[in-house]
Amino acid sequence: MEQTQQKAARVTLSITAAILGGLILLQTVGIPNASAHMVSKTGAYTGMTANGGSTGELLFVIDDRNEDLLVYSVQQARSVELRARESLPELFSIARNQALGVRP
Repeated sequence: MEQTQQKAARVTLSITAAILGGLILLQTVGIPNASAHMVSKTGAYTGMTANGGSTGELLFVIDDRNEDLLVYSVQQARSVELRARESLPELFSIARNQALGVRP
């Protein structure tokens, strides 16, 4: 009986040490963060900028009146190009159906 308790204690300590080691490694290496640079709301529009990597800055705009999501790419603050326009009700409907396992 005493051997079983010692074995359980060793296993528990080993698992705890492995978890702590993993947390230390993640803290040391770092976890990439997703971040929005700026969010602003004016009237019926909400805008958010984000780093788009090689495509430059991205500007996401939600149009409350038309319920649309617009995605623009901004190249070196010189040009703005519309990349996508999506209906928010359609996007949410698709996401809900996928979560329920319904295929389009």
